[in-house]
Amino acid sequence: MSELLYQVGDRVLASRAQDGENHEEGTVVDAHTLLIGEETRPIVVVEFEDGKREYFTATEPDILPVAAEEEAEDVEPETDG
Repeated sequence: MSELLYQVGDRVLASRAQDGENHEEGTVVDAHTLLIGEETRPIVVVEFEDGKREYFTATEPDILPVAAEEEAEDVEPETDG
């Protein structure tokens, strides 16, 4: 069975054209496994900054994790006052 790599709330890079190129950052708003007979596919719904949502098979190259460095940039460092 295919394992779900992404969970609701995860930030990902998604290729809207589903051609593995021109990735945009978005947030996973739904994640599940699609069952087709003996075959399973991880599926995610990604919401983009413009509010649009798209369904994707949650595999590379169309869906990529946001690099840890990019996530760290969004967090402001704490200062000892």
